[in-house]
Amino acid sequence: DDLSIQLLSSDLLEEIKGSLGCQSVSEMMEFYLEEVLPRAMRSSSQHQRSMSDLGNLLLNLRATMRLCHKFFTCEERSRSMEHIKETFSRMSRNGIYKAMGEF
Repeated sequence: DDLSIQLLSSDLLEEIKGSLGCQSVSEMMEFYLEEVLPRAMRSSSQHQRSMSDLGNLLLNLRATMRLCHKFFTCEERSRSMEHIKETFSRMSRNGIYKAMGEF
């Protein structure tokens, strides 16, 4: 069952706590803004306002983080986020529910 798969793993949490923290958080926000929220908004008209609000909060957080260049000094890609994106894509529609629920 797809819904038993965990997207946001402890590996991602370890990356966020470690030297890849800046990159992992940045990639996670990008993933939600560009993939999860648009798909979720298309699949559920009754939750569009709350998803739009969440998207605006993420955009504001990303803008705030970009003001501090210390957060974005690393160039290495997050392996955990690559795995999350691959799993999300494989899960199709269930990926939307999983990603929104775990967020």
